[in-house]
Amino acid sequence: MKNKTVVLILLLLFISGCASETVDKPELEEPIIGETGEDPEDNIEEAFDPNMVVSPLDGLRYYPEELSKRPVAVSIDNHPSARWQAGISQAEIVYEVEVEHPFTRYLCIFLSKEPERVGPVRSARPYIVYYALENDGIFVHVGGSQDAFAEIRRLSVADVDGLYSGAMWRYNDTGKYAPHNMYTTLNSIRKEAESYGYRAEGSFDGYEFYEKNTKLSDKFETNNAENVNIVYNAYNTTDYTYNEENCVYLRFKDNEKHIDELDKKQLTAKNIIIIETSKTVLDNEGRLYLGTVGEGKGIYITNSESIPITWEKVTEKSRLKFYTDGEELKLNPGNTWIQVVNSLDKVTLE
Repeated sequence: MKNKTVVLILLLLFISGCASETVDKPELEEPIIGETGEDPEDNIEEAFDPNMVVSPLDGLRYYPEELSKRPVAVSIDNHPSARWQAGISQAEIVYEVEVEHPFTRYLCIFLSKEPERVGPVRSARPYIVYYALENDGIFVHVGGSQDAFAEIRRLSVADVDGLYSGAMWRYNDTGKYAPHNMYTTLNSIRKEAESYGYRAEGSFDGYEFYEKNTKLSDKFETNNAENVNIVYNAYNTTDYTYNEENCVYLRFKDNEKHIDELDKKQLTAKNIIIIETSKTVLDNEGRLYLGTVGEGKGIYITNSESIPITWEKVTEKSRLKFYTDGEELKLNPGNTWIQVVNSLDKVTLE
């Protein structure tokens, strides 16, 4: 089944022109998507199996049983001592949000794929909870702020907390130390969620997707976005560089290649969405309020192009929606990184 999914992704890239040769493009140490040893053109019939359906989270096609589960939303540590993270490359959606200065944290949404392990898992914050809720995710964390615990209770969040659950463990073979070495598997989390009596099927609004890889300039007036630089603060930056051959962005964190601990391959993004929210420091510990619920400005980036957008999140549980020219934004099929910043002035596109 996994081979079928990989073949499909390769075929989509082949059809969209992403597999054609180009010049002066960055070279990759290893293939981004993976190798099957098969020619995509030889698998057209299998790839377009009529039993496959479009995922509401990444717009790619999977077999129904791969999408029948409830999403799992994992709070992932991004402290320098936690790098690099495991399984993050297989998430359909990843949010990067600020926590106590100067650090950020990831929320990874998993539905169709099953990484060997996921982590390091870290604590909850209210705004991380809200993004988990919009995906109806089983929320996975290890502890959290008092405000986060209050919101988990108030909103009846289906959560699995590593402080009380045996579904997570300290994985010392990574060479990391507590609190930066708590890991889990999605299978363990789903079994734990079942034991808690949580609903096993997902119930959430998906995104709108183009049927195939699409250039924004075919529909909108665009700006160049081959290189993306996001400055969270003087000690924390995120960068993306467009890889023309594969039509994806290569991800860098603090000027280093951002790799997955499992396979050592550099992370990629098909879609990058940057949204501007308000930010307030709440206490002496540096905990933050982020204006997660509300509306604001943003940028959508794909295929080396960008357009301005607006965003809206009506309630804690409702989907973060994106709009352009008064209509809901369509995304290209593939994974999405959502970068939450407190000012678009900290974003540079070239």
